Amino acid sequence: MSVNRQAVATPGRSKVSLETIPVVHPEAGVHKVGGRWMAATMDDRLHTFEDQEGVSEVGERIVELIDGKRSVAEIVSVLVGEFEVAREVCEADALEFIEDLVEKQVLVCR
Repeated sequence: MSVNRQAVATPGRSKVSLETIPVVHPEAGVHKVGGRWMAATMDDRLHTFEDQEGVSEVGERIVELIDGKRSVAEIVSVLVGEFEVAREVCEADALEFIEDLVEKQVLVCR
């Protein structure tokens, strides 16, 4: 599957680009609990940020970097500086992750 570096768009999903500024959904709560990030959404769901290996440090770092000021590109720049990852891979993964959080109504995008 090829991912456009500028945006990820899937039928029925919103388009998130590197210029997008993600913010916490106004009806969601995102907090650190017991040292781990968690999100509660208006549908009474509790979301944690995990991958196949358990807690995702990168996923939690993305959530931590979402401040309503940084664009996805700026978040990616921080991640590339902190983790051993190619920019192209980081961009694709960050776009997909943020898109998933928008779909789950944890985030909205400006």
